This record gives sequence, C-alpha cells and structure tokens, in this order.
Amino acid sequence: MSATSSHLFVVRANIAALACDAWLLPTDARLELTEAWRRAVPDLADRLARTPLDGLTRGEVLAAPLATRLGDPVPVLTVGPLQGLRTADELRPAVRAFLELGVRLAEETRAQGLGTAAFRSVPLLALPFFGSRGGGGRLTQGSLLTTLLDEAAIAGTRLGVDVALVLSDEPAYALAQQLRRVRGDAWRELSADLLGEAERLAIEARANRLVPFMGAGVSVTGGAPDWPGLIEGLADAAGLDDEERASLLRTGRDARDQAAFLRAAFLRNASEEEPDGGFAAAVIAIVDVPRYGLAPALLASLRAEQAITLNYDELFERAACDAGQPRSVIPGDERVTSRWLLKLHGSVAVPGSIVLTRDDYLGFHVERAAYSALVAATMMTRHLLFVGFGLADDHFHEIVHDVRRTTRQSATLGTVLTLRDDPLAMTIWSEELTFVRAAVATEDSPRSSSRAIEIFLDAVMALATDRHPFLLAEGFEDGLDADELTLRQELLALDRAAGEDVRGTEAWAHVDRALRELGLGHSAD
Repeated sequence: MSATSSHLFVVRANIAALACDAWLLPTDARLELTEAWRRAVPDLADRLARTPLDGLTRGEVLAAPLATRLGDPVPVLTVGPLQGLRTADELRPAVRAFLELGVRLAEETRAQGLGTAAFRSVPLLALPFFGSRGGGGRLTQGSLLTTLLDEAAIAGTRLGVDVALVLSDEPAYALAQQLRRVRGDAWRELSADLLGEAERLAIEARANRLVPFMGAGVSVTGGAPDWPGLIEGLADAAGLDDEERASLLRTGRDARDQAAFLRAAFLRNASEEEPDGGFAAAVIAIVDVPRYGLAPALLASLRAEQAITLNYDELFERAACDAGQPRSVIPGDERVTSRWLLKLHGSVAVPGSIVLTRDDYLGFHVERAAYSALVAATMMTRHLLFVGFGLADDHFHEIVHDVRRTTRQSATLGTVLTLRDDPLAMTIWSEELTFVRAAVATEDSPRSSSRAIEIFLDAVMALATDRHPFLLAEGFEDGLDADELTLRQELLALDRAAGEDVRGTEAWAHVDRALRELGLGHSAD
C-alpha cells in the first residue's frame, strides 16, 4: 500500500457499531476489561475462551485478535500499562502494536473480498479514547488526545491505512477537533479550493442551517447496497429463472419497473402469513446492515434540527443516537421532537411505508403531501447538503418545481457532493445547487471517490465544531492554552462565588446553562 494512502478521521460514535476492519479493545496484562467494554462484546467470555492469549499474559505481545466471525470487524485486545500511566507517551507502543496487527488482519480479510473491501479503497482501523478510563489516564485528557492523534497519524501514514479515532464523550470530541484545527495539516489531501468549500459549509453548520439530504451512497459506506445491488439481491431472493433475471437486469430498465417486476415475482408465493410473498422482508434483509460507515457517523454530528434521507435502513438514526444527537423518525415515531429525520421513501421499521415501485411513486403525493411540504419548507429556510444522492429522483424534482413556483425566483437550495463531474446535472441545476467534487485519491474508482467524500465530510465536521464543553470539564486542563486556562479559572471562580440569592435569580439560570455547556460538572469518568 502507498504510504500516502492514509487519513485520520475523528468521529463521535460507538466503536463496536462502526463498519471497519479492526478496532482496539482495551485491556491489561491480567486481561481485565471494564463493564462498558464487556457490554460492547456481549459474547466476550465465549470468544475469550477461543482466543490464544498466552502471548498477552506473558507480555510477549501487546495486541492479539479476539476470535471473530469471518468478515466482521475484529476486536483486537490491546494491553495498556498495568500500573497506570506516568506520561501519555507510554501509550504509543500499544497503539502502534494495534495498528500493525490491524493492518495484517485487514489485508487477510480483504484479500478474500471481506471486511471493508467491497466499499473502501483503503482499510479502516478504529481506535477508542485509549487510556482515558482508569490506568491513571483520567486526569490527562488533553495529553492523551494529543498523543493518540499524533501516533495514529504517524503510524497510519507509515502503514498506508485509514484510522478513525472514535469518541463517545462530547468534551473529548470537541477538544480533538480543536487540536486538529490548530495543527492545520489534518486535511492535507484536500486542495485549497476544497478546504474553502468545507469552511463555507461549516459556517452554515455552525449556524445550525446545514441539513443533510442523504441518498444510497451514504449507506454504502457501511456495506449497504446501492440501487443495482438491491435489485440483484431481490432477484436472488425471488428465485428468478435465467430468462427472468436477464430481462430484469437488461440495460436501460427503469428502476421502479424493476421493483414492480420483483414484487410480482414474490407474489407468486403469497400466503395468509405473508400477503406480499415476503417482498418487504427481503428488502429489509438486504438493506438493513448491522453497522454504519463513516459517512452517516460524520453527518450525525451535525446539530441542525432537520435531516432527510431516501434510504430505508436505520443506519443514520443509529449513528445519531451514538453521536449524542438522537432524532425522531418520520414515519415511525408517534411523537415527533424538535430534532427529526424524515425518511422520504419509508423505513424498514414501517415496512408498509417503503416507496419502491412505480405504483408506490405515483401514490406518493396522495398519501404524503405533508412530507413533501416539509421538504419544501426545509429547502426554502435551510442549506441542504446532498450526499450520496444522484438528483435523479422524480419526487425530488417535483418538490423543487413547487419551490421554484412558490419563490418565483432562483435561489440556492444547497450543495451537492459528487463522485465525479456531471456537466448535464451541473447545467440543469446551476441556479439552485452548488456542486463540489471531493477528490483526493490518485485512482479513479467509486470506492476511492466515496473515501474522498468521507475525508471532505471529516473536514466539514471538524471546522463546524465550535462548542467548548472541555473548557470547564474535569480532567481536560492540560488540553488548554494559557488564555483558556485563565478563562477557566475565572469562570470557576464566578461559579464558586455565586451565593444562594444570586442563584435564585432568573438571570442565573442562563449563566448556569452557559457554564454547563462549557463542561461545568462534567467528569472524565
């Protein structure tokens, strides 16, 4: 692998739910794991019993793969210092050992077409906030983050592998993004023009105006199929003969007609238990993959109240929960909160809502005019970020047409992230949409282009992170500069000096809210 084919991502997520090749599972020489990590690997005891661990317990190696089903991300037991950290640098050998072993494991699985081989041009290894819980690391969060970012970037570049630093804690996530912005070289793969586009979108995001509009390409980053993949999967499940399959997959077929043909094929096996012959169940089985990729995980960090998707799967909503940004789902949830995800073409959670065939599309407006109005209102009041969406959906065209008629003037509706230049689309949509082609890889393939979009989104999310919940949080002092430390001390003094009378005022409620948003009362534990 090329030493330059590497990028370090920072994402707020659940590491066990991320589609990757291998991830670091922290332990020590006694093979003790915290309760949180035991919950992350429910069958841990059985897998430990099937894993050779003598090398770890004798101190001969620092990392060993946990027994795993072929093709699944491999948890790698990685040993940290037994007696506690004296300096953050003591973590470097363990991180290095994990990454070196992770690369070998990734190469083995990807050589068989497994792991991330089907949807990533470069292997992906995932690293948690290693050393931050127990082991003496609790009070050195800034130093730990700096060390992890540094070692992951250096080793990742040397090994030619992508690394995702996966954080569940908001102060740690915000500080890691600030550290990357200060360093300034975190997105060296992007041109100056692309970085300028990332900053433009980040400004919209910081104003809570940037709304993701997601197509199948977002879910593909977790191993879900694109539309042709869904059709082929349904063809397999329907048991088509060779003539039927050839007719279905003939070049130029309309996707909605393909879906209608497949639904008819399933209806041959209709029963009282399955009136549709298992069609909806087959769609769900194909699209609802177990882990989300980097694209939904990155987009889930956006703080905008709205999000829209054409995907049936539940990958984005899972990622949003893991990023601390849970959303109501429409359709599905009985009670809709202020932060929602509109699934414009239905959801696997509500099989009857799925829009797939031509008949489904033709009946869409009659049943879901309110959804169309919701999308149109979002278009007129926010800036949409189209990701993994080819702009070919007829219903989308109808909504844009209604917006044009309502506003009676051209207006910028949003930005489209593209895999490649499309002169036709760029001409047709030139008044409403800005097109950004993310390009960082030397190879020209869908997998490398998708990775380029992930890197671009990584830059947008880092530049958009303007919150400072680490400022007053316990244990993050060594991540602050001198001016921030002075501000921290003054704000803490303000909180200590406030008496009961002051705290009883209406104004103090606003002050207290601001202090809490800056991390007051947050512990690194």
